[in-house]
Formats: sequence, structure tokens, C-alpha cells
Amino acid sequence: MHKVGSASLACLFLLLATTACQNAEAPGQGTSSTTETAGPQDIYQRHCANCHGGNLQGGFGPALKKVGAKYDKDEILQIIQKGKGNMPSQDYVSKQDQATLAQWLSEQK
Repeated sequence: MHKVGSASLACLFLLLATTACQNAEAPGQGTSSTTETAGPQDIYQRHCANCHGGNLQGGFGPALKKVGAKYDKDEILQIIQKGKGNMPSQDYVSKQDQATLAQWLSEQK
């Protein structure tokens, strides 16, 4: 019985892990792109802060305060686009916003 409970808990955790960082809007509903005036911090708050913390301090996902010291802009963009570890791809975020985030995050050192 303990194994069944543990398996159920693990499945629930995986479900939460794959959906926790998702935007509240489903792809194709509403708009997930931002206006040209939205800054990288606004994009981050909208798409990333739920998992990585409002101040890059980490939460469900790792801290990003010094992510630019570990990864360059292109590596960060690849992580945003393809995911890494428990983080799913963020393909619902517009390509422009992905590039803006990657540039901004690469400067966090």
C-alpha cells in the first residue's frame, strides 16, 4: 500500500512540475505575446516568476540571480525553448520574448 501512495505522490509531483511554470493562458487562447514596450522584467514576471521567484531567488525552479555567469545568451535561449530537467519547454512564449529573456538573463551575473 505504501508503494501505491508513493507512486501516486510521484505522479502528482511530475504533473505539477510540468504545469507549474506554464502561463495561465493556454496556447491559442488570448494572446501570449507581449507588446513591444514590455521590458524583460515584465516578461519574466509573467512567464517565469512562478517557478524562479519574483526576484530571481528561486522557488520551485532554481535561482537565476547569477545564471549569466553559468550560461551565455544562446544557452539560456536553448533552455527556454527546449526545457531542462523538470522545466518544460516554454514554447507558448513568443520568440521575441524568449530572445529578450535570454539576453536579460545572460546579463545576471
